[in-house]
Amino acid sequence: MLALPAPRPAPDRDMQQEEELSPDELTALLSSYMPEIPGYRVLRRIGKGGMSQVYLSVQESLDRQVAIKVMSPAALTDEISKQRFEHEARTIAKLEHPCIVGIHEVGRTRQGLLYYVLPYLAKGHLGQRDFTHDEARAIEVLRSLLSALEYAHARGIVHRDVKAENVLFDNADRPLLTDFGIALSKRDQTRITTAGLAVGSGGYMAPEQARGEVVDGRADLYSVGVLAYELLMGRLPYQAADPLALALMHAQDPVPRLPPEKKHWQPFLDRAMAKSPDNRYRNAQQMLSALNQIANGKPPEPAVDLARIKGKLAPHWKPALAAVAGVALVAVLFAWFSRDRAEAPAGSDFFTVEDSPAAAPAVTAPAAAPEAEPAAEPVAAPTEAAALPTSAFAGVNAEVTVTALDYDPTRAGARELSAARRQIDRQRLSLPPGDNAMESLRAARALAPREPAIARLSDEVIAFYAGRIVTAAEAGKDAEAVDDHARVAPFVEEMARADARPWTSMREALVPVLLARLQAGLQAVDGEAVDRTKSLAGTLGIASSQLEPAWSQAVQLPKAGDPIDDKGVAMVLVSLPRDGRPGLAAMRAEVTRAEYAAFDAATRRADARCRNRIAPISLKRRGWDEPGFSQAGSHPVVCVSYDDARAYAQWLGSRTGETYRLPTRAEWVPLASYRGSGNACRDGRIACGNEGTVAASQGPASHLGLTGLRGNAREWLSDCDRGCTRRLAGGIGWRDPAARANPTGTNDFDADTGFDDIGFRLVREVTAEELAAR
Repeated sequence: MLALPAPRPAPDRDMQQEEELSPDELTALLSSYMPEIPGYRVLRRIGKGGMSQVYLSVQESLDRQVAIKVMSPAALTDEISKQRFEHEARTIAKLEHPCIVGIHEVGRTRQGLLYYVLPYLAKGHLGQRDFTHDEARAIEVLRSLLSALEYAHARGIVHRDVKAENVLFDNADRPLLTDFGIALSKRDQTRITTAGLAVGSGGYMAPEQARGEVVDGRADLYSVGVLAYELLMGRLPYQAADPLALALMHAQDPVPRLPPEKKHWQPFLDRAMAKSPDNRYRNAQQMLSALNQIANGKPPEPAVDLARIKGKLAPHWKPALAAVAGVALVAVLFAWFSRDRAEAPAGSDFFTVEDSPAAAPAVTAPAAAPEAEPAAEPVAAPTEAAALPTSAFAGVNAEVTVTALDYDPTRAGARELSAARRQIDRQRLSLPPGDNAMESLRAARALAPREPAIARLSDEVIAFYAGRIVTAAEAGKDAEAVDDHARVAPFVEEMARADARPWTSMREALVPVLLARLQAGLQAVDGEAVDRTKSLAGTLGIASSQLEPAWSQAVQLPKAGDPIDDKGVAMVLVSLPRDGRPGLAAMRAEVTRAEYAAFDAATRRADARCRNRIAPISLKRRGWDEPGFSQAGSHPVVCVSYDDARAYAQWLGSRTGETYRLPTRAEWVPLASYRGSGNACRDGRIACGNEGTVAASQGPASHLGLTGLRGNAREWLSDCDRGCTRRLAGGIGWRDPAARANPTGTNDFDADTGFDDIGFRLVREVTAEELAAR
């Protein structure tokens, strides 16, 4: 810890704010005391880096923990650099991505130190975890980072410090990229750091970044490659105690080789960690595609080291270029004056120069020295050539390879059409960006809108996607059909091919597919499946009139909330049959005292003993007909046991021909989880001034039309506990205090005992055949 400067007279707070402190004094202050930041209560320092110190704090307005990063005085030494940093920090604060830690606030302390506020993530960073034996999890982490970098790069932000310590995990164990503190925005050409200064972490830094050069997103991709090696091997690819030696290793040493069991990653790492940015992945999206190939068990293509090839050719390129230029000039002159020029085959006037294994022999002509010029010096004999200063180029051979183009460059759009043909053959229809048939055909149409080949090639692209859309719709893969349609529909409009055969054939083929789906949904009484099919039809542009009569019949399908009358028993359909499983119907309200009285009169069933949950010991006789408080026939029956409720269900089924039962907890909780008021006094009546129940139908209904779910009486459920000697009851009863009421909570009770605040309602299963018959 640095020693503080000599004590000064203690000025008041206003004087302290105005007093200038040197950078050394500010650094000592940060090391000794907690900074004062208005609106935050700083608790303790939790981290320290070369440019900043991090403090755990509480944001007082929201009472939440945050991390505050205070920049070191040495990092930003003048007001201009501070203003630039604030501008960059506010730019970065606008990044909103699920895998990027956002910035809450940017400001300055009382002493003028810059700070920014981040969420506090307490689950540690990537460097504290071991993924050496979990490639699937490593791929998930890398996918998240590449997604975050793709988002940032698209907005002109280069992170420049991607490393394990800057990948934090949130409470859902999701990796998030943080610390854009030294990030660079391409929108602002001014740089926060001094020109030529290398900023970043040496173990992950790209060679061009270590040299202090201007960097782009490919420097971040290099760091991701280093991080991928670290995840696979548990260590960094290059290690050295000297920062300069470490930078040289990144710039010169080859990418380390992986062990045999992980060699499928080697092409990915070789390209990601290429020394030259030109040899790396072009962008995060391309790198992510290569990562997905690894995830799918197919290694990506190996990298081509263009920089190394360029380095080897560098000493020879000028003499070689001069030789090639001379020979080419002679060849042109020779061709121009050739007697056989008129007999050249059609199309052979257009040539290009390419590298070819089977190069055609160079075309040469005898050269005669002009008479007016002095005679050229004699050429040295081969044995003497080695002694000449130019002997380094003696092995350079200049050759001209003449190859006919497959298109006429004098015709507008010919080059673009040729590219489109190759891209279609390689299935590059809409991807990757910059090398796909759709882009080539758009460019060709802009140059030659009346070229017939444009329509023919466009129809090939459209036919491919049209077939995929029909296949996906038939297989129920609606998301794929919608995605393909969104990809190709704008292209169809741009190329004016909406009335062409591929597109019209697709629309014709979709009609029977969608009709069959609607009819299957009607037969299964599956309203959700019908709605999905209708939605897909609208997205794909199929008119409802083409799907009649199934389209109109779907309006009559039953839906959750529809009433069902079981010979006077008011039931509500709460869920539809699905995938061969029956649906469910529930009583609109709890069984009432009057309804239970009919059961008692018919069966003469002995009353269960009734207890008060609050004061279980009572000398007063209680039963369903005398619960201890006044009830009308419309009130929910209470003081009935779980066994009484089951007996009532069997008796009611014998009268209606249906099979009733008590609901399970899994069935009952969703019914009580509807949105709306949680005030029991409004939804039923609980401890609202009067003891006892109210009418079973009283209180607002749920979204399905059920009443009494949040108040009045608890309800017996069919689930058991403690070896099924006790049964569960759910919800809220009139004895439950409103402050602690939980609409979906459950408790267990004796199965053969009634309670003065527990009633019941019944449910039954509903088949698709029954609903179809209605």
